[in-house]
Amino acid sequence: MKFFKHYLVAAVLLGASTFALAAETITVLWAFNIGSNQANTIRLIIDELNKTQDKYTFVIDNKPGAGGTIAANAVEAKPNTTLVGMSSSFIIRPYFEKNSPTHNLDNFTPVLVQGNGSPMTVVSGKYTKLENALANPNLTIGVSGIGSVSHLAANGLLQANKTASIVNFKSTVDATTAAAGGHVDVAVGFDADVAPFVDSGKVDMLGRTGPGTQLKQIPDADKLTANYAIFASTAMDPERFREIHQLMVAVNTKPAVVASYKRDLLTPVTIGPEQSRTWYTTERAFWKRQVDKINGVK
Repeated sequence: MKFFKHYLVAAVLLGASTFALAAETITVLWAFNIGSNQANTIRLIIDELNKTQDKYTFVIDNKPGAGGTIAANAVEAKPNTTLVGMSSSFIIRPYFEKNSPTHNLDNFTPVLVQGNGSPMTVVSGKYTKLENALANPNLTIGVSGIGSVSHLAANGLLQANKTASIVNFKSTVDATTAAAGGHVDVAVGFDADVAPFVDSGKVDMLGRTGPGTQLKQIPDADKLTANYAIFASTAMDPERFREIHQLMVAVNTKPAVVASYKRDLLTPVTIGPEQSRTWYTTERAFWKRQVDKINGVK
């Protein structure tokens, strides 16, 4: 009986110790199409993170809605255990939406700047040349919601066709699917997401933004590219922030992650916390200027 008691006490203590040492879960939220290449990149980052350490268990979760604001607000609600991955749309939407609640950009900071320069690709299931599409007085343009990079590119097309209209979808994948089905005339999406539609002949590519762009009709088309980061709340414990940043930077250049970036024509970067904050400040200034142009602010 005495042996059994000692064994039971030891088992309880071992169980308590194992529980105490259990890895803490860090959830990385994705607010858009969970089947997109950008979401797959987050999965690959998470896979690498879980291979290289056992203090945290990283998982991805899909929390769509309000152009990313629902996901952002969830990070503020649980600042030490939740992050959000997003493109430049994370920064753009709060400047666009003045009449509805959005996330406060001052309450976030990038824990990982993933990469820069992913172009927006204009496709159509009806047209093979952009000039022919722009000649349509009833042109419809599919985008992934108000305040996204695709929305800014589409607004550029409105400068060339004042009668065109923008149609909002939950994601650029949905917008491209609509273009392939003829439900909208053109769509603006990410290269990796539209590629299967182009390869299958369901849509034609009319041009990309970024350096050397063919989309001369869009003002600043050479600069309208999506840049990606994973954001933390500024309320996250500073030591935890530094630790997670170091872990993420270490896996951001893993071959599988870089290969996924390549599909989006995204250039990965490796920068520290201070440079990341500078990147965030520069991004905010750039996208605010772009939104101000559309709103007629000088």
